[in-house]
Amino acid sequence: MNSPRALIFDLDGTLTDSAPAIGRALNRLWADMQRAPIPQVAIRGYIGDGPAALIKCARRDSGLEPDLVAEQAEANEFLRIYAEDGPGGEIFPGAIEVCEELVSAGLELAVCTNKPQDAAWRLLSMLGLAPFLVGCVGGDAAPLRKPDPAHVLETLKLFNNVAPSQALMVGDGLQDVAAAEAAGVNVIVASYGYGGVSTARPDLPSINTITDLPELLALKRD
Repeated sequence: MNSPRALIFDLDGTLTDSAPAIGRALNRLWADMQRAPIPQVAIRGYIGDGPAALIKCARRDSGLEPDLVAEQAEANEFLRIYAEDGPGGEIFPGAIEVCEELVSAGLELAVCTNKPQDAAWRLLSMLGLAPFLVGCVGGDAAPLRKPDPAHVLETLKLFNNVAPSQALMVGDGLQDVAAAEAAGVNVIVASYGYGGVSTARPDLPSINTITDLPELLALKRD
């Protein structure tokens, strides 16, 4: 694999394990509305397309009819609860060290996530990842969000004159793959995440943990 100049990371399921915190917030909302809790294994499958899609999936699996007004109100309340509940996720082991190594090797790093911008930057800052990044483009900070390539192209603007062919996307979701490939950016699949992309796209290079990334990129280690 040719060495890239810049890396674009997905957030939930790639840099951070946010599923437990998302599950707690969603089920707290569901309890407030006197609905039965949703299993964590199901919630993992909802993650990746932003809070509105998460609520839509949760309502569907709870037997509720589609209702755009109710879905938006519940998504807003979910975000309020999620923000109250702490950082909103935990770092995958080794993520800080990997980011430090990548930056030391001269790569620029950014995050492209369907999570809202404020929630994403709050999480990155609280977990100590923000100092390694040139920036983050949340789902509400781009013209269109993943799987649309416009989201990835917007993130590329954060870098110093990096062409799509000189960047690499690391993500766990099909939306990451679709957006990156349509933007002309190569992809590495985070197979440890939530999206199941390694099964759907076995042709793509993958990592079993984030600590595998420097070796796959053939970065020199001390």
